[in-house]
Amino acid sequence: MSKSKLSIAMEQFKPNYTKAEIKLYEYIQAHMETVMYNSLTELSEICSVGEATILRFCRKIGYKGYQDFKLAAAQELSLIQSKQVNEDTFMNRIRINMQKVIEDTYEAMKQESIEEAIKWMDETDDIIIYGVGHSGASALDFQSRLMRVGKNVQVVTDPHFQVMRSCSANEKSLIIAISLTGSTKDIVDAVSIAKERKAKIIAITSYVRSPLTKYADTVLLTSGKESPLDGGSMVGKVSQLYVIDTLCTGLIMNNMDYAQMIKKEAAEVVASKLY
Repeated sequence: MSKSKLSIAMEQFKPNYTKAEIKLYEYIQAHMETVMYNSLTELSEICSVGEATILRFCRKIGYKGYQDFKLAAAQELSLIQSKQVNEDTFMNRIRINMQKVIEDTYEAMKQESIEEAIKWMDETDDIIIYGVGHSGASALDFQSRLMRVGKNVQVVTDPHFQVMRSCSANEKSLIIAISLTGSTKDIVDAVSIAKERKAKIIAITSYVRSPLTKYADTVLLTSGKESPLDGGSMVGKVSQLYVIDTLCTGLIMNNMDYAQMIKKEAAEVVASKLY
């Protein structure tokens, strides 16, 4: 990878770096193409430096913060990749990415976490799903699947309504929070309130070290990480839908007769809406 504006900017300030910032600089230079996928917490752990050090480093080289820095890295990498991709390869590249994200998500999921989540979904009559943006769209898909097998479920995609709904949660409530980054402040705020009220929390996210997972009773990992320029990518949603389909299938297997009856009735009702 040729030197970018970002690399040049980092080199210009190198004489003024502290020892911790030197470690950070060397890692970023060696992993420029992947660092944009790391959360602040992940990069802090990888480089063994404090999160505050990373934020100071970003400001020192001219960026407002870590997210601003990642956006610059993503923009420059995008320009380089756009020159490498042509019309003959992009369709195949998408196919490979879709296949890989499902395989990687399968490898990332822990069976005991899946079984625990299915058990909680089976036992409760108060399932609440949170998601915003494209994760909100995945939450609505989740609701559709669960309604077809007879589960009482509510999806809340509005941040104000999410915190309001969390205020009425209790020890019998199950909150399923969907966030690719695990760093969406609205979701984290709502989950923290529900946690105070003893609700169980399931996090569906691609980052095991994130603000969201600190509140989760169990974490279901997806592999569809995004750069700042890829927000809402289909790869990210496919990884979420794979986890959702796994949960719903497991729930059906635990309640086969009842689920089949509800699915049949739901299909008949929906069919009546068609000409």
